[in-house]
Amino acid sequence: MNFGKRLIRLHHSNAILFLVLTLTGFILFSTTFRSVFPAIRVMIRDVHIWIGVVLCLPFLFYLPKMVKHLNTLKKRKNNRINLYLVLTILILLIVSGFLLTFHRDFAPQVSTGALFIHDFSTWFGVPYVIYHSITRSKWFKKLGKPAAPKRTLDDPIVIDDHNPIYTRRSFLKAVSASAIVIVFLPFIARWFRSYLPASGGTGAVIGEGNKLKPLPTPNAKSAPPIGGGRRGQFRYYTVTEVPKLNNDNFSFTIDGLVKKQNVYKWDEFVKLSRDVQVSDFHCVTGWSVYDITWEGIPLKKLLQQAGIQKGAKYVKFYSADGVYTDTLSMKQAMMDDIMVAVLMDGQLISQKNGGPVRLIVPKMYAYKSVKWLNRIEVISHNHTGYWEQRGYSKDAWVKS
Repeated sequence: MNFGKRLIRLHHSNAILFLVLTLTGFILFSTTFRSVFPAIRVMIRDVHIWIGVVLCLPFLFYLPKMVKHLNTLKKRKNNRINLYLVLTILILLIVSGFLLTFHRDFAPQVSTGALFIHDFSTWFGVPYVIYHSITRSKWFKKLGKPAAPKRTLDDPIVIDDHNPIYTRRSFLKAVSASAIVIVFLPFIARWFRSYLPASGGTGAVIGEGNKLKPLPTPNAKSAPPIGGGRRGQFRYYTVTEVPKLNNDNFSFTIDGLVKKQNVYKWDEFVKLSRDVQVSDFHCVTGWSVYDITWEGIPLKKLLQQAGIQKGAKYVKFYSADGVYTDTLSMKQAMMDDIMVAVLMDGQLISQKNGGPVRLIVPKMYAYKSVKWLNRIEVISHNHTGYWEQRGYSKDAWVKS
């Protein structure tokens, strides 16, 4: 097989692998997929990672042949530019994907940077690769090439349908590019907005959908926030429909192996003494939000007030969605910075962010920080949490 044919086969292999990588990546990005098919998310993630590994093979096979390939493109500037762009996209995806796959071995700042590069390469690289694939396909070239009449050397050059100033192929390329931009622009805009500074505001604003009264009055350290306001934006994931809480259906329970069981209604819960702390929030998918000012009740204080009975070894947390649970050991639960949070940067935690009450475990990945927290149960046996049952690691510690 000659050099040209080998390159074509390699090119087609890369295209197929890149297509599968793109599809699995978009599936993982989809919040709808997380809600409808949570049980297979970890499997899709593993497929995505392994496709990325396999994609490296034809890329590595091509590198020794790259110089020879570039020599064939000396007089084809557009082809060289296209090659450089595609290689840059692949390299950025491979390197950032490696860092995200092994994010537990790096500090969160590394994962944050890698996620930005991975997202950027996806949202700007994928549309370009799609455009490249369409405009280089045989059917596109055939569609963009009108049948030319036979001419002789003596025939004058005439600008007509067969010899236009603006060719059919150029027009189809412009249409293809416009269509791709229209499809991807909303997603790119959504991604870009996630890196804009968080909106200000220090008043306690009720979270969307949570109709609760009275509003908690922020501590002086919360409004304005002593952390200076959070840096970064949350990405919102759910595994069920978001529960809508109000004064009639809200309750907060502490029970199990405790000496004093407590059940609070909202008006009782907001009267509990609250502390303020500044900490970061790290998601296992790679993104982080820094310097958040949280206000709430330290978990350690709630457990001490309830009184721990003999034989208590774990603390189980329940979400008001009726599905999500997770667990900490008693030693972990007694860490000073674990908080049953109510306010974030002086505002009531929004409904989509797990409010009005959510657990905050700063030194662990966020799947431990249970949203819509409504029950704390002290138990004697270990319990496997929602995402751990579906393949997440029980070791949720964030590398410092």
